[in-house]
Amino acid sequence: MRALFINSGGIGDQILFLPTVKIFKENFSGYEIDLICEPRSVVVGELTNLYRKIKAYDFKEANLDIFKLRELIRARSYKYLFLTGSSYKANLISLLSNAEFKIGFHKGIFSKLCLTNSVKLNKNQYAANMFATLLTPIVSNLEKRINAQPLLPEIKLTPASIEWAKETLSPRIKDRYFAKKIFIHPGVSKLSIKKNILKGWNAKHWAKLIEKLLENQDNTVILIGGKDDSETIAEIYKKLSFFTKPNNFFDFSSLELSLDRLCALINSSDLLVCVDSAPMHLAVGLGKKLVAFFGPTDPKKLLPADPRFIPVHVDNLECRPCLFDKRKESCATPECLEVSPELMLNAIQKQLESGLSG
Repeated sequence: MRALFINSGGIGDQILFLPTVKIFKENFSGYEIDLICEPRSVVVGELTNLYRKIKAYDFKEANLDIFKLRELIRARSYKYLFLTGSSYKANLISLLSNAEFKIGFHKGIFSKLCLTNSVKLNKNQYAANMFATLLTPIVSNLEKRINAQPLLPEIKLTPASIEWAKETLSPRIKDRYFAKKIFIHPGVSKLSIKKNILKGWNAKHWAKLIEKLLENQDNTVILIGGKDDSETIAEIYKKLSFFTKPNNFFDFSSLELSLDRLCALINSSDLLVCVDSAPMHLAVGLGKKLVAFFGPTDPKKLLPADPRFIPVHVDNLECRPCLFDKRKESCATPECLEVSPELMLNAIQKQLESGLSG
């Protein structure tokens, strides 16, 4: 009794997909579940124990190696095959499988030819709920549950990663350990920038926000990021007005962070401030307070309706949100990226003053 999920998205999509896998597990408890995903997304296995095995396949290659993909899909016998893609190509991939049930999103005549069950794609909802509709042909009353509330992803932290975060934080921030820890992750993936998907916030705005937060000695501001974020962080430093770091400002961006260790650090925060990126979904999966900057993307689709998670974006701009329904890449004059530091600061203060658990 086995099921195979094929999800070609990045880490954010893998996190948003976890509620779907959990619901399947709850309803088909005896099943072993495998995942095929992009090589960059295999690390999602550090965050969950839902999968038996995670296999890597590069769906972004110009010339897909169909024989290699067929070999991966047929390596084991699966009763259920689920495909998260909504393109013709995703439907066609199902032909490589011998699964009894092949379930994917409806895409014209290809769905009838390739799938045993096609599901109408509704992009106008939180993405985790959208993915879960793939299970409606086999799980009774699920549609009612999907329409009733956002399906929050759950991330499992290991005791070792939690202990690592504590041992990493304690000596570095010392007597400020029990002050309000505001983690700032300003970066976006290099892949999105390469594809001209602009979701980042201006370095001068980040610098001003950091300086404003540091004025309050009750705040401890901790900068985090990975190798992809080094240029962004370097630009922020150029815009900061102080030459000597204040005693409540710390930079952890040089740490070598695995995904589970990044999660453990975020789990230690009182608040994460970031852009629409993978760390945002990590915070949601951990149930941590969050303020996220949004440019051209739609927070209604990427953040659950929950007061712990506040999206900040330009208001009264008719053209936003535009990605990915109206446009596949950013426009030449993205006014949506010009959110003021004051607007972000107000949202941060609201989160810090709320009594909601984080």
